[in-house]
Amino acid sequence: MNPAFRLVRSPLVLALCLACVPLAQAETPAEDADAPSESAISAPAPTGWSLGGVLRGRWDVRFNDAHGDGTRRTSNHLSFDTLILKADYDGKDYFASAQYRFYGGSVLYSRAGGYRNYPGEVSFPLQAYAGRRLANGDRIAVGLQPVVLDEQYWGAQVLGSIGFVVGLEEVYAPGITYRHDGRGYRLAAGYYPTSTPDGKGISRDGARYSTAFVQGDSYVPNGTSTSERDLVAATLDWDLYKRDDITVSAAVSGLYSRLQDERGMPQGDGERRALAASVKAGNGTWRGKLLVARQDISLPAARDTHVITVGGFDASYNIATKGTVVFAEVGRPLTVGTQPFDLYASLSRFIKDEADFKDSQRLTLGAAWSHGRLRVSSELLVGRNDPFVGAGQYMGGAAEGGDDRYKASLFTVIGYRF
Repeated sequence: MNPAFRLVRSPLVLALCLACVPLAQAETPAEDADAPSESAISAPAPTGWSLGGVLRGRWDVRFNDAHGDGTRRTSNHLSFDTLILKADYDGKDYFASAQYRFYGGSVLYSRAGGYRNYPGEVSFPLQAYAGRRLANGDRIAVGLQPVVLDEQYWGAQVLGSIGFVVGLEEVYAPGITYRHDGRGYRLAAGYYPTSTPDGKGISRDGARYSTAFVQGDSYVPNGTSTSERDLVAATLDWDLYKRDDITVSAAVSGLYSRLQDERGMPQGDGERRALAASVKAGNGTWRGKLLVARQDISLPAARDTHVITVGGFDASYNIATKGTVVFAEVGRPLTVGTQPFDLYASLSRFIKDEADFKDSQRLTLGAAWSHGRLRVSSELLVGRNDPFVGAGQYMGGAAEGGDDRYKASLFTVIGYRF
């Protein structure tokens, strides 16, 4: 077993996953409209170059953690989280954005897990793209950027939803995208010839931000070795109703890609297909969203065609190849005294096709507030067969399932923009 994951069946893997995703939202046009996290600590993009970053710490309480010998416990950790460096350009005709992230040097990347425990030991880019605005207002962008499947962020959650776990929500890949804003509708399409490159870490192929198909580490049971190629995605959303403060919109999107087998198996490559449909509504105070996404992955070269290995943040795990994700969220702002808060609740579930696979689900109850350059977000997570919540669920929770029990954790993330 890779020494980096001697504790893979312990809470350290869970801690690793939870450390990597929070406040993931970065500098994108969608963020300015309604992105849930770092948008609130980022100043509006000026004309010209803007350089800066975010320094983050976090406090975690895990109510269903485990000792190294497997006995249950509640754990409490206060530690460094991430250093983010960002560069953005917004001009009359051209725009660009780049972001790089550094992890390590915390209890989450400990020496017990095989790390040397210094900041930057794990690092990777989140995005790096440049684009041009055309005369009619359309935009073309080239580089490492979000895959256009529904919205980049499905909701306000810091850690995303089960959709992030299975590689449908907030995915990044190198490619070219085209966006058009029409009267009452918006169209986005993209082609991504390859997957996000592996960054710096000690895993075999998992040092990336978003969930990607990877060459599984040796500790993953029945792990596969694949990479995504020739991904094509498109999203069309349109306004259904607009009157006073009430807005209702709908979106449909689709994705197709080729999954290249990295072991040279003679059976050939596989394919991924995904379809999603969503509805959003708001009245100036309350907001809500309902989304259904279907993912179908074929793996003729795999030993077990029911699971495939994905990875991110220097780790890898299995997910079911066929299933449907259902996501729902409601939220609203609330002012206490003079301090505004954003409150939200979301529920997501991965309904797997295999009859003997246990579904994965996550409930998130969150609150976030900002003051100057500081942003604080707190979330209570309740998960079942969720790789990111509770000990013992990581490698197979999103595939055949874990122990099918509800697990809970509470964390607070503090980000300071500079």
